[in-house]
Amino acid sequence: MTTTGSAYLYNHPVTTKESTELTKFIRAWIADRKLSALGLAQRAGIPHTTLSALFNQGNVPRPVTLKKLSTAMGIPVGQLLVLAGHLTEQEYEQPVGDTDLARLYEVGDLDGDEWQQVLDFARYVRSKRNAG
Repeated sequence: MTTTGSAYLYNHPVTTKESTELTKFIRAWIADRKLSALGLAQRAGIPHTTLSALFNQGNVPRPVTLKKLSTAMGIPVGQLLVLAGHLTEQEYEQPVGDTDLARLYEVGDLDGDEWQQVLDFARYVRSKRNAG
């Protein structure tokens, strides 16, 4: 999956491979739980028009919106970032090195979910650096 420029496409009506993959994934998740798009939007604390724009126009949500969705869906935000094209699978799978962990020592009281969020954010920041 290519991410060239896709991080800048959110909030614009475009249909990309990434928006199609993300749409399929979220629609399947909703259907498996017999939920509505409105129900998911309410759980995530986002406007229902955000999901409508994804489903109907192919708008790629911003990372902060994907974070809210991932929390509501109970899945890693990185998975949605990859599906949306904000990260490549290689960037998401790149391990965090020892020097990165040393920098995180001061925040060692984070629980497992919080650590996952830190790692996902670090991968996202790294992807922005590599894209420039």
